[in-house]
Amino acid sequence: MRKIIYLLLSLFITAEAFQGFSWNIDPELKKKVVAVVGNKKITEMDVQRYMKVLLPMNYYHRTLTDEKLKEIRKKAIEALINRELLYYEAQKKGIKIPEKQVDDLIDQLAKKYKSKENLEKLLKQTGVTLDQFRLELKKRLAIDKLLSKYVTVNITEKDLKEYYEKNKYKFKEPPALKIRYIYIKVDPSKPKGRQIAKERAEKAYKEIKEGKDFGDVAYRYSDDLSRIKGGELGFVHRGRFDKPVEEVIYKLKKGQVSEIIETELGFHIVKVEDKRPERLVPFEKIKDKLKKELEEKYRKEKFNQLIEDAKKDLKVVVYGSK
Repeated sequence: MRKIIYLLLSLFITAEAFQGFSWNIDPELKKKVVAVVGNKKITEMDVQRYMKVLLPMNYYHRTLTDEKLKEIRKKAIEALINRELLYYEAQKKGIKIPEKQVDDLIDQLAKKYKSKENLEKLLKQTGVTLDQFRLELKKRLAIDKLLSKYVTVNITEKDLKEYYEKNKYKFKEPPALKIRYIYIKVDPSKPKGRQIAKERAEKAYKEIKEGKDFGDVAYRYSDDLSRIKGGELGFVHRGRFDKPVEEVIYKLKKGQVSEIIETELGFHIVKVEDKRPERLVPFEKIKDKLKKELEEKYRKEKFNQLIEDAKKDLKVVVYGSK
């Protein structure tokens, strides 16, 4: 399996690979300019090469829709533009990458592929010279350093508590019901599909009324995935079910079982096991999730700020799609 390092631009730059497929290079692709960032031209070859990095390998064994290709192409162009903008910002902020660091990476790759000549041959297959590849590595290292320095976020527990206290309204949960659920689906392909489903629901309901365990009945009769857990759905808020179902179940008392509720798609039986009023989610329960969300939010903001700062100095032009 042949691999070469190539620049992948997302929030964080990583190494990626072209694996096990040939690519016939059309020299004309180098001439077609797709976008310009400052004085740097992005060609159709750059875009096509980058699209191959973005495409999951399994797509090479099936047909891609035009819509999917357009989506991947758009992402590739955006990533290549961002690469140039970020590299410009790295240079503007005085970030330097020693030539020795690039040399070491080249040497590591040369060892991996037995010789520098083999590495050059592999690069040539993708339309890249060794000098161009050196520049791509240098850009990658500079951008990595830029992001590491300017997009790093460190949120302390004190920061989290302050945010939580100032934004408590965001952490309120509406009233909820803890329920078990039985759903009997109507099969429209059967002439008497609704009648069959209704009779099945009536059998299930009869067993419940006779005192049989709701979870056991759910396991044997329900078509919902929750049947595996005896129909248990845990606490659910309004909006989880269709309106006809919710109109019934929110009137039930704790421990009550609804009658059979008929909707267009089938028949429903619900048991309310507990009721929970509106509540403020405790800080200890939400803090880990909140930290991840805030870190992602602040990283994205800082990343976007770097892009916007570069755009103040560099004109970005994107030409018509292919």
